[in-house]
Amino acid sequence: MARKTMGMDFGLDGESACYKKKNRWLFIIPKISADESVECLPPFKSSRPQFSFKELEAQHITETIYFPGKPEWKPITLFLYDLKKDTENPIFKWLKEIYDPEQGIYKPSCDGWKKTGTLEMYDGCGNVIETWTFENIWPQQIEFGELDMGTSDLATCDLTIRYDRAYITN
Repeated sequence: MARKTMGMDFGLDGESACYKKKNRWLFIIPKISADESVECLPPFKSSRPQFSFKELEAQHITETIYFPGKPEWKPITLFLYDLKKDTENPIFKWLKEIYDPEQGIYKPSCDGWKKTGTLEMYDGCGNVIETWTFENIWPQQIEFGELDMGTSDLATCDLTIRYDRAYITN
């Protein structure tokens, strides 16, 4: 029987090892976040997708047997720096595509306001090493951030986004 060494011999050593770091990423939603357009806001915190299967259960004599049911993607919160722009706030502009609070108009159709987004992770040289594609993103919850006279923290806009599905693209 071959002995296993206790060193770094399971893919963590070698020149081909590329560690993914939590601080090398961009969540890109066109004209909202990290897009190359001037009007978008830069992100500072987010997460990768969370996924679960709903359970189906079958009663069998004295046991319960479980099966994976429908897939369910969990919402993601995207935290953005709220910068003053020469144009309208991109989050509020997106909100107005769905609901205009000034006019009291709600547009429940999905025409144009659902977006496709990508989450890119980078290596130390700025090369993309992982890309997630999010289909049909829409803002489930928007928080324009808490204000506090006792701190000098930057103002943020927090966006909880819902999406139909996410997948890694090559």
